[in-house]
Amino acid sequence: MSNLIARRIASMAIVIALAAACSGCAAGAIGVVATAAPAVAAGSAEVIGIGVSAKKASGTGASATENADQCDQLLRVAPGVEEVRKNKDGLIESRQWKISQNSTGPAWIVVPSKDGPADGWQPRPDIVELLFNPPLYQVLEPDKPQYLAYAPASVINVSDSEQFDSMTGAFGAGIGTFQWHGRTYSYVVVKELPCFKPPPEK
Repeated sequence: MSNLIARRIASMAIVIALAAACSGCAAGAIGVVATAAPAVAAGSAEVIGIGVSAKKASGTGASATENADQCDQLLRVAPGVEEVRKNKDGLIESRQWKISQNSTGPAWIVVPSKDGPADGWQPRPDIVELLFNPPLYQVLEPDKPQYLAYAPASVINVSDSEQFDSMTGAFGAGIGTFQWHGRTYSYVVVKELPCFKPPPEK
């Protein structure tokens, strides 16, 4: 009997010693995880985001014949739309687009800038200040312009909701976010403008 008690006491002493040692190890491990996990998670999110961006960017959005409801919504309330391109030096340029009615129906047109060139293209060195996630320069390929649609990600009024629904319905689900005037916007990138054709460039 005394031998059994002695063995149990010895076992308990080993368990207590291991627990004490393990608690120190666990605390160290938690510290490492707490330090490393956010960086790993952020890196993974960025890689995933870029992969999703590349997949989404291959799309062309809604078509007027197959997505009439989405195109009607786009005609009523359009999200922000800009054509963006990156040159071989990594510099980004953009020009704004909107839908306009003409004799043949609705069409996408370039919004002329007051002081810029006639084709609307302007350099955007300040694009990094908008904190795109994933970064826009990683989504774009050099000398391959694409169309960026955006809408408020946090809906606070009816207009925000309509813009967001219009963007996701016509262009597709958002692939990332950026910050502008203290608000978060969702964005998506596609190769062609949806629903309505732009006039041929001169």
